[in-house]
Amino acid sequence: MSLSAAAQRMKECPNAGGSSVESEVLSYELLKRCYGAELLKTEMEVAYFPYGGSITDYTCQIFNTKLGVSVTRAMKYKGEFDIEDAEKLLNKKLNGVINATKNSLEDWSKQILHIWSTSSHVTNTVIKAYNGLPSTITSNTVVLITTVNKHESIFRNNE
Repeated sequence: MSLSAAAQRMKECPNAGGSSVESEVLSYELLKRCYGAELLKTEMEVAYFPYGGSITDYTCQIFNTKLGVSVTRAMKYKGEFDIEDAEKLLNKKLNGVINATKNSLEDWSKQILHIWSTSSHVTNTVIKAYNGLPSTITSNTVVLITTVNKHESIFRNNE
């Protein structure tokens, strides 16, 4: 797949660490191709005060709206991904989105939590867990789940 210039820039820019560069780059590329997203800032370009808490992976503009985007992967190394796994993931990531928004010096109006899922089972489990969450952690975040069956590199831990 050929990447857009902005996705290529994300791939080449410094990252906050971890093994999520490919999932973040492909998240942006998907939003660009499906919704015309324009990259505004990469992970390390977003400013916070105080610094040291949860951060967003990139900011973009879709339909003249500035958005923060956090990307995660729903998967389990050993065993079957279950409702407890989904609840733990959603609570951690949605609370992180709230904290990143609170501490950000940027002016986005909403965040997207983009979840890459390994199968329809995992996707359905995440949806079921999401439906049981309180509105205090879901109210200002759009959750986008993308199910990918044949793209192992999104789910690999390559550092």
